[in-house]
Amino acid sequence: MGSASTALQALEMIAAHQPLGVSELARQLGISKPSGQRAIQSLATDNWIRRSEEHPGRWVLTPKVLDVAAHVGQESGLREIAFPLMTELAGTTTETVHLAIRDDTDIVIIEEVESTQVVRIHWPVGRRSPIYASANGKAILAALPRDTMNDHLPIRLTAFTSETITDRRRLTAELDRTAQRGYAVQRGELRSDVAAIAAAITSKSDSPVGAVGIFMPIQRLREEDEERLGHLVRTTADTIAAKLATRVSRRSAGM
Repeated sequence: MGSASTALQALEMIAAHQPLGVSELARQLGISKPSGQRAIQSLATDNWIRRSEEHPGRWVLTPKVLDVAAHVGQESGLREIAFPLMTELAGTTTETVHLAIRDDTDIVIIEEVESTQVVRIHWPVGRRSPIYASANGKAILAALPRDTMNDHLPIRLTAFTSETITDRRRLTAELDRTAQRGYAVQRGELRSDVAAIAAAITSKSDSPVGAVGIFMPIQRLREEDEERLGHLVRTTADTIAAKLATRVSRRSAGM
């Protein structure tokens, strides 16, 4: 394992388990303690991590990670285009709005507009979720060809709550319903207290480039409101997709 690869894996491990000490880091990565120490020193020198003030001898991320994360989606203009429309959706629904992209078999939140309500769920930018157990993930899966769906799923579908869909035939049926209505619904599948509605953002080739969704405490997603909220989310996703397509066309034309 090269030093750069070790440092990057160390950064990922610290991000997932911070605050993290050298011995635990080395054990988690399967490397020697001196190698773990060198990786940590390299990351600390470049200001990716710092010593924890509350846990001496352990390490945590610095805000530098957020600076890098802010550029995710910049190539296509996804975040820039989506943010004002997400703000509008959050204002209309008073719920938190997330922008997400797929990373292998996970969904990663890359932008957020927080709810104005006092009671809300904290699910920050950078948080990962299994693609099959989240509304954003199911929206993206539903926009993919069925014969490639399994390529985007983990080998084993783990149950996080009693509502998690772990049977692949049931999941396929759910994705068919999602594709038909144009939005995905998640009620307590990842966390029993969380609900969400999301729609895929598709490119000109109908390939999903991400998803936008509203995210709320489960008691606030009433069945009678589901269709209205789904329509709002679908409209937002379609508007983002249209603006992305316009930007791509202009770039192709050299404008």
